[in-house]
Amino acid sequence: MNSIAIARNAPCPCGSGKRYKDCHGRSGQEVGEPVTAESLLRDAQVAFATGQAPRAYELLSRAAALAPERSDLIRERARVELALGRTEVSEASCRSALDRAPDDPIGWNLLGEILARSDGSAAEAAWQRALELDPDSAETHFHLGNAARRRGMLDAAIAHYEHALRSAPSHAGVLNNLGLALQSLGQLDRAEGCYREVLDVDPPHADALANLATLLHDQNRVDEAVDAYNRAVAVRREFPVRFWIRRAAALTDAGQIPAAAASLREAARLDPDHMPLQADIASLSILQQEYDEAEVALKRALELDADNLYAVTMLAYCHLQSCRWDGIDDFFATIRERLQDDAPRPRFDPAPFPLLAMPLSPREHLNAARRWARRREAPMERPSAASRRLMRRPGEKLRLGYVSSDFREHPITSLLTEVWERHDRTRLETYAYSIGPRQISPQRARIEAAFDRFLDCNRESAEDTARRIVEDGIDVLVDLNGYTTYARSEIFASKPAAIQVSWLGYLGTLGAEWYDYVLTDRFVCPANLQPFFTERFLYLPDCYCPSDTRRAEGARAPDRVACGLPEQAVVFCCFNHSYKIAPALFEVWMRLLERIPGSVLWLAPGSAGARGNLLREAERRGVDAGRLVFAPVVALSEHLARLAHADLFLDTLPYNAGTTANDALLMGVPVLTCAGETMASRVAGSQLLAVGLPELVTGTLADYEATALALAGDRARLRALKQRLAVNRTASPLFDMARFTRNLDQLLLDVAANRASQRSGERGR
Repeated sequence: MNSIAIARNAPCPCGSGKRYKDCHGRSGQEVGEPVTAESLLRDAQVAFATGQAPRAYELLSRAAALAPERSDLIRERARVELALGRTEVSEASCRSALDRAPDDPIGWNLLGEILARSDGSAAEAAWQRALELDPDSAETHFHLGNAARRRGMLDAAIAHYEHALRSAPSHAGVLNNLGLALQSLGQLDRAEGCYREVLDVDPPHADALANLATLLHDQNRVDEAVDAYNRAVAVRREFPVRFWIRRAAALTDAGQIPAAAASLREAARLDPDHMPLQADIASLSILQQEYDEAEVALKRALELDADNLYAVTMLAYCHLQSCRWDGIDDFFATIRERLQDDAPRPRFDPAPFPLLAMPLSPREHLNAARRWARRREAPMERPSAASRRLMRRPGEKLRLGYVSSDFREHPITSLLTEVWERHDRTRLETYAYSIGPRQISPQRARIEAAFDRFLDCNRESAEDTARRIVEDGIDVLVDLNGYTTYARSEIFASKPAAIQVSWLGYLGTLGAEWYDYVLTDRFVCPANLQPFFTERFLYLPDCYCPSDTRRAEGARAPDRVACGLPEQAVVFCCFNHSYKIAPALFEVWMRLLERIPGSVLWLAPGSAGARGNLLREAERRGVDAGRLVFAPVVALSEHLARLAHADLFLDTLPYNAGTTANDALLMGVPVLTCAGETMASRVAGSQLLAVGLPELVTGTLADYEATALALAGDRARLRALKQRLAVNRTASPLFDMARFTRNLDQLLLDVAANRASQRSGERGR
């Protein structure tokens, strides 16, 4: 809002009907009239409006020479000088103009703009003087509104903007900034209305689009936000770093990971020294299995902040994912050293999930989880205890809720779907709160049908989902994510249910006071681990792990040759993720291949980098790379069918097989494990005990290797083991889901009854 810009795209005064810049503005010479101060001013206005500030300066200097008495020419030259970055000269020119015309409100407005670059108080004083001279000046109210908004005086800012709109209705700049003030006050509907009014008048208004996008994303209206961000980028690329970061967050929430990564790279181009940005780039690269790119970003983050333990942890995780083991022990030593206490350190705290695959103690896992949890305390108000249930009337069902991002084809649902179908509906009412991407598939349809109420909360804010859980009166709320992808810890941090339980998705403590229990068993979490968990152990009688026994129906297996396997030799297998393969364990596997003639190791495909590195590691140890066979990705039913060709599943340490061990046992493949001291290192052992194969649970890598060698060298013994597993498959607790679900239902009912009794006793006192 300035006087020299008012003539933007104005019609030429010569009467041609053309825009002035297209008629005479290029030469600055008029046709049929003498050159005057007024004609030069018009030319300068056009030049300035079309981005030709040096040309405008030249024209205004000539005009001032022709009419030195005119203060407006000096004032407008000051405006151009400001645009050219000559701030001190601009201030001197503007004050010279005001010396000639001290009652010129336009001049005082301009002086305020100039002073705002160095002295906000002096700028406001200039604008107040302009307001005294012209109380209804839209420009003055606009400037004062901006000043008030910057100082957090939002009500005053809004009053100034609204006053400006009386004189300049539908002015895009005023409406846009009014929207910003209203948004800061939490008046989101009014703010959105302002942005949309700007866009009605000026659809390609980039700032309004960007601000609308931020508002929409804050309300978890992700698809609308992404559309607004993309429209803004289509109009203009010159945005500050924060715009590109916010756009990346919206794109990530929309599942558009490559586009989100590109947005972060643009932000990094603008600010290569922005350390958290480098960590974000790495996180998205890891999601895309682009571990080399992630490593570049993480190394840059460490150059900027050498003490950043998050970056160290993720760099180690990238090496594990790629099976690049050079320097891995140094990473582990650094992580252990810096996890000796649980004191949170801003920007330094490692993500707990990758640590599960690293050789850390239970104490160190607890310290890491506590740090992470403290940074995720919910900012929203917690519902009061009175708003939650548990004191049920006779005959009223327990309301059991599950929160997960993985109600789709996922390892978690390969274990849990049958349990959801078997819950006792006469005693429990089940709710699912889906916070992850929606999937259209038979598995998703089956999951939705398994619950009394299935709610898609993917596009809700964490606060809205927590409020919904409270309104639904959930008694027991189960977190199936923990600290995994798409988790929303804020929901549980707001404590929307009376009893909150962690189960299955995260195999360790969450270090948070808002969880009451972790659902487990006595082998996975023996009593001596309780000091290293903030949650109390809630023991299932047989095994922590359920199994969807109905998932095995489907495809027939191809023969061994079609799977790339030898027809007669021993087939060792491990279908765990590559990041779980530790160097010491791989050494054992290679020695087994050396000792058992013709044997092969059948592995999950992993990334191209992981495959290449594992092949090289095998050759370094004198093992023909051809004895490592990588299974292609196939549908779950096809994978389960082809497991028939495996002789022995070799588990990993310190992060055991969970669903993959269950798959193998379900299909009759013995699993050999080595149990450690952490929860994640004991889960396969629990399943083996529940299926009646305790001799396959070892306690050291030496025993693990000796047992594998003995079994592989005695095919009759291995066949007998498989036959025993086939019998136990129908007779043991591991795959008896009717028994498992009865025990689970009763356990949760007992816990709820005990809590209700405690509360009743507290009220009685």
